[in-house]
Amino acid sequence: MAALVPTCVWRVDPSLIEALDVRLGPPLDSYVRGWQVWLEPNGPHEATLEWRLHPPAGFAMPRGVNPHDLFDLVLGGLAEAEQPATDPLPLGREQRPLEGVWEVLEAFPAFEDAVDLDALVGSVTEVLGRAPDAAGHADHARLGDLWKGHRGDFSVGQALLQTLSRLEG
Repeated sequence: MAALVPTCVWRVDPSLIEALDVRLGPPLDSYVRGWQVWLEPNGPHEATLEWRLHPPAGFAMPRGVNPHDLFDLVLGGLAEAEQPATDPLPLGREQRPLEGVWEVLEAFPAFEDAVDLDALVGSVTEVLGRAPDAAGHADHARLGDLWKGHRGDFSVGQALLQTLSRLEG
């Protein structure tokens, strides 16, 4: 039987990236495939949550960018952009719009802690200052297998948005 994990997801936009910086600080870890990860004890009953920015399908690290610098480069580009939601951001030897770097932010219990979905939604809303766009239970193993089976040309973020229930704002 698949392990379903309570999960919250936000569509990425400039204000979400700024909220991550202000409320969580720099990522704990960064990956060449674009993921940015935080592990924080800010869930219900201080459960550790994994916060993960997901890149779009087929993402490749911009030429000349170290994965550990990506978050700061995006922040700097957003701060200097006239229209942060649409302007291409200077990233190494390339320029990309924010949607070409990350699609969604996901938050879920990191260590299989028993966390109630409603309590998770409440905690993450308090942490980020905004409610998630969708919440529900995700099968991370299945999503990982799909991503691997498509050799990275699969959007985990879009799959999460399609699978999880939309929340009313």
